[in-house]
Amino acid sequence: MRLRDRIAFHFISRIILLIVICIALFVISTLFFTFFLNNRETHQSPLSLSSLVRQTSVKDGKISVEADTIRHLKEYHMWLQILDEEGNELYSSNKPGNIPSHYIPGELVSDYVYPAKKGFHLSTWFDTKDSQTLTWILGEPFKADNPFLYWTNQLWILSMIMMGIIVALYFGKQLGAPLLYIVSWIENLSKGKYAEPAFSSFIPKKKKKPGYKLYQELMNAMSNLTYILQKNKSESEKLERTREEWMTGVSHDLKTPLSVVKGYTILLSSEKHEWNQEKVRDFANIMNERVEYMEELIEEFNLTFRLKNGALPIQKEEKDIVGLLRETLSALQSLPESKDKHFEFQTDRDAIAFYMDEKYMQRALENLIANSIKHNPTGTEVKVSIQQDESLSFTILIEDNGIGMEKETLEHLFDRYYRGTNASSNTSGTGLGMTIARQIIYAHEGDIEIYSEPDHGTQIKVIFPTKRE
Repeated sequence: MRLRDRIAFHFISRIILLIVICIALFVISTLFFTFFLNNRETHQSPLSLSSLVRQTSVKDGKISVEADTIRHLKEYHMWLQILDEEGNELYSSNKPGNIPSHYIPGELVSDYVYPAKKGFHLSTWFDTKDSQTLTWILGEPFKADNPFLYWTNQLWILSMIMMGIIVALYFGKQLGAPLLYIVSWIENLSKGKYAEPAFSSFIPKKKKKPGYKLYQELMNAMSNLTYILQKNKSESEKLERTREEWMTGVSHDLKTPLSVVKGYTILLSSEKHEWNQEKVRDFANIMNERVEYMEELIEEFNLTFRLKNGALPIQKEEKDIVGLLRETLSALQSLPESKDKHFEFQTDRDAIAFYMDEKYMQRALENLIANSIKHNPTGTEVKVSIQQDESLSFTILIEDNGIGMEKETLEHLFDRYYRGTNASSNTSGTGLGMTIARQIIYAHEGDIEIYSEPDHGTQIKVIFPTKRE
């Protein structure tokens, strides 16, 4: 059932249930009253007010009642009063001492409607005898154990009201608490607090309660939205930090080559010196090298920025990593820095299929191998090998017996621009090669480890899983 239909069914069923409960309370109350009403012990005398009126005679202003009637009154603990038009007592029989001898109309009505108020029940009759208007009052004690005592009646009404309030609060909480929880959650999101409400009176201890279970799909959607917003916020902050790093890095790292170019342009434009063609050509070559360095620097800054933020589109295809490694080593052997260095390539497999972006993987391998070539003296032996284990993951080892690295250098090897540049030197490189290589390896779900000691060479270990796409 869809969420909309489920919510509609839930609300309708709860309303129907609430109506049923109200009807049940009404029926129970009615039965309760009817039961006790039918079992009330009212006066059981065969006398009635109409018969009392017939058995009453008035002669010469004197009222008399038959002796059998008086006997019945005493037998059933009842009393009789006869009042005149002003409510004054003219006659009484078997009347208790606490019964008044004078009544006002409102008092008679009150005592009749609320018998428990004074502890006795009154019945009245109005008639004319001997041209005299009289009121007959037949009274009887009100039973103390009668459920319709005044205060008991009031307590019963109050209990019905309290039960109604409790039922309303229960259904109100069951229907409203989950909605208030979700509204509080949305309010948090609108304020940039990408988390569920942590402090609230309507937070459920168990979200598997019926009311919360009804909105489970909505709760899951809210959780997913919160996670996405948290992730977007983190990525936005990360992007902002990286952008600031990029701007700081570019502005800092371009100062040195720009100062070189600016220095030579000042020399060339100076009127104090006359430069021959050979000197001008030397200056132009140096400036061209610095310009090429700046272009390479900006390109590699862009690459590291995009790799760090996952903005670089890595196009993976199934390629042979053994062949790519062999070709990369062969190309690097033609570099001037490779002269008088010895190279060795080993593999236990003719080919290993691996899903990779061939262009960027080649660049990462070039940077790692070039690190062993460019920063070691002549006579250094560079060994490159690739092996695949039983789990089908494979390891690339790049080893040399060169000068090695100190602990501090090793710790900062992947830091941006750690090596630095020399403006007067024509050494190529930006100091970003190792950083770029590691980012490309991570983009292919690989890992890299480096071991090195001064005068004991360096070992670079790259591990890749052969997980198929």
